[in-house]
Amino acid sequence: MPALAALLAALLSSAPVPAPQVTGNPALAPGLSRRMLEQISLHGSRHWRTGLAVVSCRKDSLLFGYNATTALSPASNQKLLVTACALANWNDTTARRLDSLLDLSPTRKHRIASSPVRADSYGLNAHPEFPGYRHLVLANRESDNMEAQWMLDILSRDQGCAPQTLVGAFLDSCGVPHGGLRVADGCGLARSNRVSPLTLARLLHRIHSSPCSDIFWSTLARPCQPGTLVHRNLNVGDRLAGKTGFIRNVFALSGYLSAEDDTFAFSFILNGCGSGSRAYSLFNGLLDALYGWDSDLQAGRLAPSDTGSGQN
Repeated sequence: MPALAALLAALLSSAPVPAPQVTGNPALAPGLSRRMLEQISLHGSRHWRTGLAVVSCRKDSLLFGYNATTALSPASNQKLLVTACALANWNDTTARRLDSLLDLSPTRKHRIASSPVRADSYGLNAHPEFPGYRHLVLANRESDNMEAQWMLDILSRDQGCAPQTLVGAFLDSCGVPHGGLRVADGCGLARSNRVSPLTLARLLHRIHSSPCSDIFWSTLARPCQPGTLVHRNLNVGDRLAGKTGFIRNVFALSGYLSAEDDTFAFSFILNGCGSGSRAYSLFNGLLDALYGWDSDLQAGRLAPSDTGSGQN
């Protein structure tokens, strides 16, 4: 039996990797796919399950997708589903319930949030006109697992339905496709969670065009600022506002990139990647390529091969 198992493992490991599904809109994004695929070739791995989606907020279109509809384990990017759903259903009662739970929690982050002076220094009270704002910041920018789970539990009880049904109905109300969605928890620790990059990118795009856009943006992490991106020296700097995700062998980054003439909602998810440095090398390369492409497009610097006017 051990010999048979070893043989099967060898056969599986040598099986050809399925060709990725590359999608997008060449008419709106000439040359973008080539630049993004170059970064995947340079920094990615055929052993990873890689899913990527980039949506133009100005043009309301998927500009680049790489296995964009494949439902993957999102790690803490799961929190985006929960915080967006919570924001759409936010009220004073929700804020008071979360306040009560926070006051009972002994964790360091929660002690900081409960101290007015320290909370101010962490930007948790940046929007005093929005009751309970700090809970969204803790869930998104600080990636606090308890906050996200509290939100999902409260919403599920209030709506009288299971989390899967709750999130699915919310995405339907936003017109966001969610094939393969699985909601096992609100924080992303459960490995059975599944969501596609296209679902997350489309959801972020919908939020960007909603009245909640400014609040939601402000709850996301930024490179070299307090939050989960504080030690990530991504080249695009504060043009990025995002949500990180990590559990063992899973890395994700989803959010917004402010470019020269557009804002891009994106979602990058890697399953089977065991190296944070390699994951963020790919994320950095993809963001650089996207920003550089937009700059070249606006300045009229696209190469003939990008526009399709060159010779084959």
